This record gives sequence, structure tokens and C-alpha cells, in this order.
Amino acid sequence: MTQLAQLSDAEQAAALIMSLDKSQAAAIIRALPPADVHRLAAVMSSMDTPSSAEFNEVLARFHRDVKTFSGVKASAGDAVLSLLEEALGEERANLLSDRLALHGQSRHIGKLKWLEPNTIVDIIRREHPQIQAVVIACLEPVQGSAVLLTFDESRRLDLLGRLSGLKNLTPAALEELDWLLEQFFTDVGRPLARAMTGDSVAAALLNEMDVGAESSLLNGLRASQPEHAARVEELMFGFAQIVNMAEHDIALLAKQLTPTILAPALAESGAQLRRRFLNAINDEQRQSISALSRRFTQGEAAAAQAEIVMIAKQMAAVGEIILDARKIDVF
Repeated sequence: MTQLAQLSDAEQAAALIMSLDKSQAAAIIRALPPADVHRLAAVMSSMDTPSSAEFNEVLARFHRDVKTFSGVKASAGDAVLSLLEEALGEERANLLSDRLALHGQSRHIGKLKWLEPNTIVDIIRREHPQIQAVVIACLEPVQGSAVLLTFDESRRLDLLGRLSGLKNLTPAALEELDWLLEQFFTDVGRPLARAMTGDSVAAALLNEMDVGAESSLLNGLRASQPEHAARVEELMFGFAQIVNMAEHDIALLAKQLTPTILAPALAESGAQLRRRFLNAINDEQRQSISALSRRFTQGEAAAAQAEIVMIAKQMAAVGEIILDARKIDVF
């Protein structure tokens, strides 16, 4: 056993998995909890190949351990539904399955456990605090506390108050959250629509600053590098920044837009911006948008959003609207 002491538990597990063929190793990794997958990935990327003596000891330990543990595992969701249908019939089983799905949160919320706290914060950062609180409520306590601590102190207190006031997670709240997460997971792995440039980085940074800091830096850039300043200002207002417009200005903008433009644009927008547009239009327009709802391509959504941005900039240029209500009286 002296050889085995040279390898940690994680290294022993990594050595065993790395000795299997790819499909077998992948099947084992898929069955592991996220925290263990993260640990194994870190170990595999840095460990040396075990010696023959070390690997023999790993196999001996595996042989001992496999006699101890059962191979029984919990049924997957599809298997549970199949069992319910067999016992209760399809209609009653589906009703019960819906209640179980609500209890188990949703098909996308469970994926949050695989994400780092900072990634979760990036997903929900622009959402309403109530949606943020619902997300945190769906996490395991350790992960939820890490997400909560990522916010500044004032937002932490607000979210903690909202969390303490939650009575239950309604189907409507979960549907809204599921939609938000679907957008994120759909976009994972997609190539960037355009190359990242220094001007776009500068614009993104300025958009995240408070009005005073943004004004000071942008004025300085105008004075020292006017060409760069012009490009940065052009990039600072995109579709996502419409959320910073006043309600009155969003309503004026919405009057210039048809449902055929709004439907694809809102399909790829954040929940808060989508709500603000829908609140700014009448019931007939909302019904028209709902009737047009389908799975729009990323290209269709991007084109519609670009057209809305162009219309907004044209209206701002003639003084009909202000693109950012935070900047009133700043310049």
C-alpha cells in the first residue's frame, strides 16, 4: 500500500477513468456530480501517467470497493413518466408529471449546478431582482450563497429580503426563468457574430459604468481621440441598451415598430427588456406578436434588433426620444 499513498483519491479516480476507452470514460463522467467532474478535470489536466505499481494498486482498490457498493441508481425522469403512464394512464400521468416537474424546478434550472457563480451572475445580471432571487432560490445553498456574494452589498440585501419573502415558485415564474436560461444554453458554443475590437470593448466597459464615470471618460476620449470616441459612441447603444430608455420613449419607439419586427427581436431579448416593450404596446399588438411567435433564427433576431436600433437612433437624432434616460442633464 505504500505505492498507493502517493496518489490522492482524485488522482486514483482519474487514473482509472483515463485507462478506459473514450465512450466508457464519458459514460462514467456523465454520471458524476458536477463538483466531482470539476475536480477530475483539473487533476487529469495536470497529473503524470501513473507507474505500473501505482496503477495496480488503483485496480486492487477498485476491485475491493466495487464489492461494497450497489449498482442501483435512481430512475431518470423519462422512466418515471413511463412508470406513471403504465400505472395511471397517459392523461393522469401527465398531470402528475407537471406537478413533479414544478417540484423539481425545470429542465433548464437543473443545468445551473454545472455553472460557476460568476457565469450565473452574468446570465441574470440585467434581469429584474425578483427573477434573480428566484434563480438563487433554485440553487443548492453553497452555490446560491456564492452567487449572492458576487453582487454588491446593496443588491445582496435586496435579494436576501426577496428570498425571505418567497412563498413558492409559481409556474409563471419558472416559465419566465426557463425561457431566460434557454436563451443562454442555446447560445453556448455559438461563434461570435463579429470579431471583438478595441472599440467594442471600450463601449461595453463604458456601458457598465455609472453615469458620472462614463461621462468623464467619454469626454476625455472625445478631446484626445475624437475618431475613436465617435466609433465607441456608435457601439455603446445596441438593442440591449434600450432597457435604459424611459418608459415614455420606449412607447414612442414601439409605435414605429410592426409586430413582424418586434416578434423576432423580442425572441432573443432579455426578460426585462421584453416586458418593457410588451407593457408599452396595446393588447392588439401583443396578440399579433404572440401569433407570430416561433423559433426564430439568430440571424432573423439580430436583423430585427439592428433595425430597431437604427430607428431609435434616427428618432434620437431629431430629438424625438432620448436613448439613455440616465444621461439626461449629464452633458
